[in-house]
Amino acid sequence: MSEIKSAIELAMERTKNLVMDEGEKREFARRDLAERLRAVVRRFLEGIIGREEFLAEYEGVSGEKREKIDALLALLVEEFEASADRERLFDLMEIVGARVGGRLAEDARALRESFRQELAADAASVRKSIIERLAGMGIRGGSLEPNIEEWEEWKEAVGEVGRSLDRRVREWKDRAESASK
Repeated sequence: MSEIKSAIELAMERTKNLVMDEGEKREFARRDLAERLRAVVRRFLEGIIGREEFLAEYEGVSGEKREKIDALLALLVEEFEASADRERLFDLMEIVGARVGGRLAEDARALRESFRQELAADAASVRKSIIERLAGMGIRGGSLEPNIEEWEEWKEAVGEVGRSLDRRVREWKDRAESASK
């Protein structure tokens, strides 16, 4: 009489000779590290945890220092390219910069200030352009204050500044990677 096997027994039989090679194990560990760091970064960016909690949780993530820094830098660039609100990202850049050393934290502060200045300059010119456009339509007055954030001109200006910033953040990341070696 034949024996009836459970699904688990059949699966175990079929997979008993399957093992991961060293490359697959390293890739799995790298992805796992990136996902654990992504969770910590997300909690920081959403304001759930502060600077000290971020550092404590970052230290709690197991992994080689170099791999952790590389994964964190990659996440930073990814978040900069996807985010419109970058203030917490600049905070994170300063934290990472201080962790890596050198002038990276100061460079992150300089990038933040440059970003703010570029946006302020663009805001003034966009506001002026919108007011002129409204005046051309017969809408004018001393109390006229357009909500520039809702106008396409502002969104385009922010996009341009953002693309320039993304490039500079990638350059900062490259310096950070070199410094952490």
